[in-house]
Amino acid sequence: MAETSRAATLVGPNKIEIREYPLPDIPSDGGLAAVEMAGVCGTDVKYLHGAIQLPYPVILGHEILGRVVKLGREAASIHRLKEGDRIILKGALGCGRCADCRRGAARFCNKRTNYGGRTSCANPPHLFGGFADYIYLAPDALATRLSDDLPAEAAVLIGAVMANGFQWAVRHGGVKMGDFVLIQGPGQQGLACAFAARQAGAARIFVSGIGRDAKRLALAERFGAHRTINVEKENVVDVVREETGGAMADVVVDVSGSPKAIQTSVECLRRQGTMVLAGLAGDSTVTPMVMDKFVWGEIRLQGAFTADNDAVGAAIRLVESTKFPVQEMVSHIFSLEETERCIQAVGGEIPELYPTKALIKP
Repeated sequence: MAETSRAATLVGPNKIEIREYPLPDIPSDGGLAAVEMAGVCGTDVKYLHGAIQLPYPVILGHEILGRVVKLGREAASIHRLKEGDRIILKGALGCGRCADCRRGAARFCNKRTNYGGRTSCANPPHLFGGFADYIYLAPDALATRLSDDLPAEAAVLIGAVMANGFQWAVRHGGVKMGDFVLIQGPGQQGLACAFAARQAGAARIFVSGIGRDAKRLALAERFGAHRTINVEKENVVDVVREETGGAMADVVVDVSGSPKAIQTSVECLRRQGTMVLAGLAGDSTVTPMVMDKFVWGEIRLQGAFTADNDAVGAAIRLVESTKFPVQEMVSHIFSLEETERCIQAVGGEIPELYPTKALIKP
């Protein structure tokens, strides 16, 4: 095994460097995993451009698939793992004592280890991001063992993408049998939400996107959409009204990150419907809203951050039981050295590249 690890390190806005870090000494409660693949998402685009404040320097990459190569004696008991196990790293247990942890929301704990952005790599053990050869397995990390039967391109999607789809559409949105559902945005998270909504029994699922999303919209039909909408050619509100017989959507999941789309999402909801807002627009972006519509319509607005810890297990069981090839959303795989270009492509900044889902393979 090597003595160092390469890692795509964000040292400031729009500046990624491939740095080498020494592999850390592994304490009794720590571990080390070799990264098999890591996913790139829209949050990484915001991180790259400084739209979200970070404790620089940070190693990016929060959708992580790896294999345990070293494990301290206590760590083996903590995580119920052994060396050689294939794992996904998603979330952390938190401190267990703060107000967020006490109410069962450890994903908000300020003291938790946060891979791929919120934990600095300035000090040992350094390796707190998935865009690297190796990653440190912290005592409070949530490591979930995965079967070797799943293709890597599918396995890496479970923790963040598919689990988020289940959390946002079903748990937050409350999608149930017979519902009308609109998903704004046909990227990776929108596809996962469509899949989850279809599995929950939604009667009709609409997925919207822009003209350049043609391939994504076609893929949305594979993942569960009954009807796709090109917002540059059709009016979303009119389509939803016509095809629901005026009932409008019971649930709207907005993963677009677009202020304009967010406004449209409200117009598409029925009275007492639920809007799940999961797309990040940036720390300084202000979306103007006519808030009286929420009052008169008794509309429920639910923010969505990331999946609960147990949503990962639910996503694993759902993908394994349906045997659906979720890896079909993976359109591009980049090397570690291409990390910055990959993130730019995900952000739609490279004309000839527009990934539906991009992965980094160290």
